[in-house]
Amino acid sequence: MLRLALTPRWLGFLALVLVLVTAFVGLSAWQVSRAQHKNDVTAAQDVDTVRPFTEVLDAQVPMPGYLSDQMVEMTGHYLPDMQVVVTERYQDGTEGFWVVTMFAPDGARLGEEAQDVANDPAYADTPIAVPVVRGWTADEDLAMHSRAATGEVTLVGRLGPNEAPENTDGLREGQVRTVSAPQLVNDFDVFTYSGYVFPETESGAGASAATGGLVNVGLEKQESGGIDLQSAAYAAEWLFFAGFAIYIWWRLLRDAYLRQRDEEDGPQEFVVVKPAGQKNLAQNLSTPNTPDERRQAPRQEGRP
Repeated sequence: MLRLALTPRWLGFLALVLVLVTAFVGLSAWQVSRAQHKNDVTAAQDVDTVRPFTEVLDAQVPMPGYLSDQMVEMTGHYLPDMQVVVTERYQDGTEGFWVVTMFAPDGARLGEEAQDVANDPAYADTPIAVPVVRGWTADEDLAMHSRAATGEVTLVGRLGPNEAPENTDGLREGQVRTVSAPQLVNDFDVFTYSGYVFPETESGAGASAATGGLVNVGLEKQESGGIDLQSAAYAAEWLFFAGFAIYIWWRLLRDAYLRQRDEEDGPQEFVVVKPAGQKNLAQNLSTPNTPDERRQAPRQEGRP
């Protein structure tokens, strides 16, 4: 098989396979580098440094993953009529409810991807607000009747990522299962953000976090490090493709070698030995010889 593999045709096939393998391995290495780059960006982003909220994130645009856990500061006011109660939220192992109220930060703006909407006069009076988790309680009635105060607020908190929307079947009016930007936009006439804020400190006349029986909800900062799992999976896939390309070349070479060997050996000859006393070979193949065989043989039609 080695001799066949060294022929120009199969060497050409091998060269093509090696080009593909090199490309696949290169793509795998790029995915690994990309995964490490994501971690470097996250590490370089000091999420514990408080940054102005309106400089960190714009409304109606996706929130970059590295902004999750970012400490932000904003000044503005709550919109008490724009509030939801999030069910099935746990605090110290006890099931309860989050009270989430929309907060209109001063200087809020829409992102570049939403500028067409920003220039539409029909939306000129639409507020821009971010969901704020004002607190947790195990008392459903307390959560449903809690209301934020009016007045200016200076808030420092940590950014959390947007959650996927879920249906509200079986819930009371004003209750939801997740803090979802698309769901909030549908519920209220408001522009919002693809994230929400967990207050840590508040000051001002309208301060309403962890008040009126609500308990403060803290967002635990995620630990960075390791490797991005999605990029690692892609890297493994490219290595699999590289190995599969080599296997296909070897399998085609093996099949060609087996066909060549069969052709070189030529057709196989079989020798049939005729028993003693038999006149011809055809008789041995089709005609009963012994009386027992003749009695067991089926009678042919037209003969007695």
